[in-house]
Amino acid sequence: MAADAPGPVLAALGARRDPFTGTHHAPGEATTRRTLGRIDGDALDAAVADWLRPTPTARCAVAVDGKSVRGSASQGGRAVHLLAAMDHSDGAVLAQRQVGRAPGEVPAFIPLLEGLDLAGVVVTADTLHTHPDVAEFLVTGRQADYLFIVKGNQPRLYDQLRARP
Repeated sequence: MAADAPGPVLAALGARRDPFTGTHHAPGEATTRRTLGRIDGDALDAAVADWLRPTPTARCAVAVDGKSVRGSASQGGRAVHLLAAMDHSDGAVLAQRQVGRAPGEVPAFIPLLEGLDLAGVVVTADTLHTHPDVAEFLVTGRQADYLFIVKGNQPRLYDQLRARP
């Protein structure tokens, strides 16, 4: 909480300084709420992710999946829906974006992964993301491999795979 932040932290963040005592005062709840409401969520998420994971580690697999955040509400009154890329080995969220419900995940898949080094990594995703352009992006654009699920949303591919021994 901002009220618990030590004076040096408040000073570094530019908090108001009392001219008589010289102490820095944490902003009130309303100021904090207004400020957070103006921040670009994707930019904040990227900055926090960079801070938490300053040096890249060797990854074997990255999962991409979308989830609605229970108890949240966007401006339209619906739950906030996030598309995230997660490291299989330690569960760290590597990137995430707010998207419109599940169909909004499809156009956000490639932009979500564009900033990640995926060379030699296996990317897993559900049937929603089983598309040739996504596979091409991963293999050609990022030198990654992929493991996608194929169901009825790709009927020709599904039939071709079922016909194999």
